[in-house]
Amino acid sequence: MGNQWQDLRETFETQGFVIVDNLFSEDDLTGIETFFEEYKRCGQAVFDKGTTFEEIDPRERQVRAMHPHRYSQKAMNWLLHPSVAEVLEALFGRAPLGVQTMYYYKPPGAKGQGMHQDNFYLLAKPHACMAAWTPIDDTDTENGCLCVVPGSHREEILCPETGKAKWRNYEDSHITGFPSGKEPIPVPVKRGHTLFFGGQLIHGSGPNRTTDRYRRTFIGHYIDDASESVSNYYHPIVNMSGEVVSRVAADTSGGPCGDGFGGGVH
Repeated sequence: MGNQWQDLRETFETQGFVIVDNLFSEDDLTGIETFFEEYKRCGQAVFDKGTTFEEIDPRERQVRAMHPHRYSQKAMNWLLHPSVAEVLEALFGRAPLGVQTMYYYKPPGAKGQGMHQDNFYLLAKPHACMAAWTPIDDTDTENGCLCVVPGSHREEILCPETGKAKWRNYEDSHITGFPSGKEPIPVPVKRGHTLFFGGQLIHGSGPNRTTDRYRRTFIGHYIDDASESVSNYYHPIVNMSGEVVSRVAADTSGGPCGDGFGGGVH
């Protein structure tokens, strides 16, 4: 591993996240933007909770396309982008496998997303999953950039607790408190940069408080080549050549928090 990748991995192992620039070209970003502007008019129930785009009230629910790579080769190609794959392999220390795509529109006035850990949903074993989070718009605290808890990737999965106040009172937050000495910080990310973070990292986002700016983001979720299982919702799994990988088992359990918790739609 070269010095560039070594430094990147050391930062990732310390903080739980890193930002890398220029993985997607401007042509790539424009292509993603154009594609998803058309995609929201497809009329299919491929958005959050199996709805069409028009059925979503952004004040109540996340405005996001779910698994677009299952419907479009273009989205599959962005999931398997060679430059993203190179960074993932450096951070994992193994070849990555693709398991999910999402595209958040987050229009002006849209709600935020509660604090969570991705691997609460993906249940990747024996190692956690990883996200590659690429904004189409510059993100900041006003339009709802991500907030992360640095160092929390070393924590176990935190299970939902009842009767306790949730982060910013968001109903989709299952985390009610943070590890001792750790607090969320905002992580602004510019268009053309990609934020990578581990599946145990606690993260969420504030609302889009602007009246005229979106916070659109293309997201890929990945597991590593040594993974033995991942939640059933994320099958079929593909390698970075786009070939289906059948040797990773489908986890249908509730994960470390027991039946009824975890494992499912993220």
